[in-house]
Amino acid sequence: MEQYREILKSLQNDTIKIMQCLSRLLISNSESKGVIEKGIDDYMYELENLCLNSRTYLEAYKSPKDYQQMLYETGKVSDVYGSIEVTFEGWIHISLNTLLPSGKYKISNYLGDTISRLVKEFSGELPYFETAFLAIVEYCNFENHHSLDNDNKGWKMIPNAIKGRVIPDDNQFILSVGLFAKLAENPHSEIYILPPEDAANFMEILANDAL
Repeated sequence: MEQYREILKSLQNDTIKIMQCLSRLLISNSESKGVIEKGIDDYMYELENLCLNSRTYLEAYKSPKDYQQMLYETGKVSDVYGSIEVTFEGWIHISLNTLLPSGKYKISNYLGDTISRLVKEFSGELPYFETAFLAIVEYCNFENHHSLDNDNKGWKMIPNAIKGRVIPDDNQFILSVGLFAKLAENPHSEIYILPPEDAANFMEILANDAL
Protein backbone atom coordinates (compact mmCIF):
# COMPACT_ATOMS: atom_id res chain seq x y z
CA MET A 1 0.00 0.00 0.00
CA GLU A 2 3.04 2.27 0.06
CA GLN A 3 2.65 3.02 -3.64
CA TYR A 4 -1.02 3.81 -3.07
CA ARG A 5 -0.10 6.33 -0.37
CA GLU A 6 2.48 7.94 -2.66
CA ILE A 7 -0.19 8.34 -5.34
CA LEU A 8 -2.52 10.01 -2.85
CA LYS A 9 0.26 12.38 -1.80
CA SER A 10 0.86 13.27 -5.44
CA LEU A 11 -2.86 13.94 -5.95
CA GLN A 12 -2.84 16.03 -2.79
CA ASN A 13 -0.05 18.16 -4.29
CA ASP A 14 -2.12 18.53 -7.46
CA THR A 15 -5.04 19.70 -5.34
CA ILE A 16 -2.82 22.30 -3.66
CA LYS A 17 -1.89 23.65 -7.11
CA ILE A 18 -5.61 24.05 -7.87
CA MET A 19 -6.16 25.98 -4.63
CA GLN A 20 -3.18 28.19 -5.43
CA CYS A 21 -4.64 29.01 -8.85
CA LEU A 22 -7.98 29.86 -7.26
CA SER A 23 -6.26 32.04 -4.67
CA ARG A 24 -4.42 33.95 -7.40
CA LEU A 25 -7.73 34.54 -9.16
CA LEU A 26 -9.33 35.81 -5.95
CA ILE A 27 -6.56 38.20 -4.93
CA SER A 28 -5.90 39.56 -8.41
CA ASN A 29 -7.11 43.12 -8.97
CA SER A 30 -6.30 43.05 -12.67
CA GLU A 31 -9.03 44.04 -15.08
CA SER A 32 -7.01 42.90 -18.09
CA LYS A 33 -8.95 40.35 -20.12
CA GLY A 34 -5.73 38.55 -21.05
CA VAL A 35 -4.59 38.24 -17.44
CA ILE A 36 -8.01 36.98 -16.33
CA GLU A 37 -8.21 34.45 -19.18
CA LYS A 38 -4.72 33.13 -18.43
CA GLY A 39 -5.57 32.75 -14.75
CA ILE A 40 -8.73 30.81 -15.61
CA ASP A 41 -6.87 28.61 -18.10
CA ASP A 42 -4.18 27.85 -15.47
CA TYR A 43 -6.90 26.86 -12.99
CA MET A 44 -8.75 24.67 -15.50
CA TYR A 45 -5.50 23.05 -16.62
CA GLU A 46 -4.59 22.02 -13.05
CA LEU A 47 -8.15 20.90 -12.29
CA GLU A 48 -8.40 18.73 -15.40
CA ASN A 49 -4.94 17.28 -14.77
CA LEU A 50 -6.07 16.26 -11.30
CA CYS A 51 -9.07 14.49 -12.87
CA LEU A 52 -6.82 12.77 -15.41
CA ASN A 53 -4.28 11.65 -12.82
CA SER A 54 -7.05 10.41 -10.55
CA ARG A 55 -8.57 8.43 -13.41
CA THR A 56 -5.23 6.95 -14.42
CA TYR A 57 -3.74 6.04 -11.05
CA LEU A 58 -6.69 5.29 -8.78
CA GLU A 59 -8.66 3.03 -11.13
CA ALA A 60 -5.91 0.41 -10.71
CA TYR A 61 -7.13 -0.03 -7.13
CA LYS A 62 -10.75 -0.65 -8.13
CA SER A 63 -12.45 -3.47 -9.99
CA PRO A 64 -12.91 -2.11 -13.54
CA LYS A 65 -15.87 -4.38 -14.25
CA ASP A 66 -17.73 -3.51 -11.03
CA TYR A 67 -16.94 0.21 -11.43
CA GLN A 68 -18.13 0.33 -15.03
CA GLN A 69 -21.27 -1.65 -14.17
CA MET A 70 -22.01 0.79 -11.33
CA LEU A 71 -21.64 3.77 -13.67
CA TYR A 72 -24.05 2.28 -16.21
CA GLU A 73 -26.58 1.23 -13.57
CA THR A 74 -26.65 4.71 -11.99
CA GLY A 75 -26.53 6.54 -15.31
CA LYS A 76 -23.30 8.30 -14.34
CA VAL A 77 -21.50 7.39 -17.57
CA SER A 78 -23.63 9.92 -19.45
CA ASP A 79 -23.25 12.45 -16.62
CA VAL A 80 -19.46 12.19 -16.45
CA TYR A 81 -18.31 11.30 -19.94
CA GLY A 82 -21.13 11.67 -22.43
CA SER A 83 -22.26 8.93 -24.81
CA ILE A 84 -21.33 7.21 -28.05
CA GLU A 85 -23.40 5.42 -30.68
CA VAL A 86 -23.42 4.33 -34.30
CA THR A 87 -26.19 6.07 -36.23
CA PHE A 88 -28.55 4.54 -38.78
CA GLU A 89 -26.30 5.96 -41.52
CA GLY A 90 -23.26 4.16 -40.08
CA TRP A 91 -21.74 7.34 -38.62
CA ILE A 92 -20.06 7.50 -35.23
CA HIS A 93 -21.85 9.98 -32.98
CA ILE A 94 -20.29 11.16 -29.71
CA SER A 95 -22.21 13.44 -27.35
CA LEU A 96 -20.29 15.42 -24.75
CA ASN A 97 -21.87 17.25 -21.84
CA THR A 98 -19.41 20.11 -22.26
CA LEU A 99 -18.12 22.64 -24.78
CA LEU A 100 -14.66 22.69 -26.30
CA PRO A 101 -12.14 24.14 -23.86
CA SER A 102 -10.20 27.29 -24.58
CA GLY A 103 -6.73 26.47 -25.86
CA LYS A 104 -5.39 29.99 -25.97
CA TYR A 105 -2.94 29.62 -23.08
CA LYS A 106 -2.91 26.13 -21.57
CA ILE A 107 -4.89 22.99 -22.19
CA SER A 108 -4.95 19.49 -20.72
CA ASN A 109 -5.91 16.24 -22.44
CA TYR A 110 -9.05 15.79 -20.36
CA LEU A 111 -11.36 15.93 -23.38
CA GLY A 112 -9.18 13.56 -25.39
CA ASP A 113 -9.06 11.09 -22.50
CA THR A 114 -12.85 11.27 -22.15
CA ILE A 115 -13.36 10.44 -25.84
CA SER A 116 -10.77 7.65 -25.69
CA ARG A 117 -12.69 6.08 -22.81
CA LEU A 118 -16.02 6.33 -24.61
CA VAL A 119 -14.53 4.64 -27.68
CA LYS A 120 -12.84 1.93 -25.60
CA GLU A 121 -15.90 1.18 -23.49
CA PHE A 122 -18.37 1.04 -26.40
CA SER A 123 -20.11 -2.33 -26.15
CA GLY A 124 -20.67 -2.79 -29.89
CA GLU A 125 -18.44 -2.61 -32.95
CA LEU A 126 -17.41 0.79 -34.24
CA PRO A 127 -16.89 1.34 -37.98
CA TYR A 128 -13.36 1.96 -39.22
CA PHE A 129 -12.87 4.62 -41.89
CA GLU A 130 -9.86 4.68 -44.23
CA THR A 131 -10.76 8.33 -44.86
CA ALA A 132 -13.21 10.36 -42.82
CA PHE A 133 -14.91 13.68 -42.20
CA LEU A 134 -14.86 14.83 -38.56
CA ALA A 135 -17.64 17.28 -37.70
CA ILE A 136 -17.61 19.01 -34.31
CA VAL A 137 -20.81 20.88 -33.46
CA GLU A 138 -21.02 23.11 -30.39
CA TYR A 139 -24.45 24.06 -29.07
CA CYS A 140 -24.11 27.30 -27.09
CA ASN A 141 -24.83 31.02 -27.05
CA PHE A 142 -22.88 34.21 -26.37
CA GLU A 143 -23.58 34.02 -22.64
CA ASN A 144 -22.62 30.40 -21.93
CA HIS A 145 -19.51 30.16 -24.12
CA HIS A 146 -16.57 32.54 -23.88
CA SER A 147 -14.20 30.89 -26.35
CA LEU A 148 -15.89 31.76 -29.61
CA ASP A 149 -12.80 32.04 -31.83
CA ASN A 150 -12.12 28.74 -33.59
CA ASP A 151 -8.35 29.24 -33.44
CA ASN A 152 -8.54 29.40 -29.63
CA LYS A 153 -10.57 26.23 -29.17
CA GLY A 154 -9.03 23.02 -27.91
CA TRP A 155 -10.30 20.59 -30.56
CA LYS A 156 -7.01 19.01 -31.70
CA MET A 157 -7.06 16.29 -29.04
CA ILE A 158 -10.21 14.85 -30.66
CA PRO A 159 -8.42 13.52 -33.80
CA ASN A 160 -5.66 12.19 -31.54
CA ALA A 161 -8.25 10.32 -29.45
CA ILE A 162 -9.76 8.50 -32.45
CA LYS A 163 -6.53 7.93 -34.42
CA GLY A 164 -5.69 4.23 -34.63
CA ARG A 165 -9.14 3.32 -33.32
CA VAL A 166 -11.61 4.39 -36.02
CA ILE A 167 -9.21 6.04 -38.51
CA PRO A 168 -5.65 5.04 -39.45
CA ASP A 169 -4.17 8.54 -39.06
CA ASP A 170 -5.23 12.17 -38.72
CA ASN A 171 -3.22 13.70 -41.55
CA GLN A 172 -5.00 16.00 -43.98
CA PHE A 173 -5.29 13.37 -46.73
CA ILE A 174 -7.17 11.01 -44.41
CA LEU A 175 -9.14 13.30 -42.10
CA SER A 176 -11.11 16.41 -43.00
CA VAL A 177 -12.36 18.56 -40.11
CA GLY A 178 -15.31 20.92 -39.75
CA LEU A 179 -16.08 23.15 -36.75
CA PHE A 180 -19.69 24.28 -36.42
CA ALA A 181 -21.85 26.10 -33.88
CA LYS A 182 -25.57 26.25 -33.24
CA LEU A 183 -27.35 28.65 -30.90
CA ALA A 184 -28.70 26.83 -27.85
CA GLU A 185 -29.40 27.48 -24.18
CA ASN A 186 -28.04 24.13 -22.99
CA PRO A 187 -24.28 24.03 -23.73
CA HIS A 188 -22.98 20.72 -25.10
CA SER A 189 -21.04 19.29 -28.04
CA GLU A 190 -21.87 16.71 -30.69
CA ILE A 191 -19.11 14.97 -32.66
CA TYR A 192 -19.69 13.01 -35.86
CA ILE A 193 -17.23 10.81 -37.76
CA LEU A 194 -18.43 9.77 -41.20
CA PRO A 195 -17.23 8.92 -44.71
CA PRO A 196 -16.19 12.01 -46.72
CA GLU A 197 -18.79 11.21 -49.37
CA ASP A 198 -21.51 11.68 -46.70
CA ALA A 199 -20.32 15.19 -45.81
CA ALA A 200 -22.80 16.94 -48.12
CA ASN A 201 -25.68 14.97 -46.61
CA PHE A 202 -24.46 15.84 -43.13
CA MET A 203 -24.24 19.54 -43.97
CA GLU A 204 -27.81 19.53 -45.27
CA ILE A 205 -29.08 17.81 -42.12
CA LEU A 206 -27.13 20.26 -39.94
CA ALA A 207 -28.47 23.28 -41.84
CA ASN A 208 -32.04 22.02 -41.33
CA ASP A 209 -31.43 21.44 -37.58
CA ALA A 210 -32.31 17.79 -38.09
CA LEU A 211 -29.36 16.09 -36.39
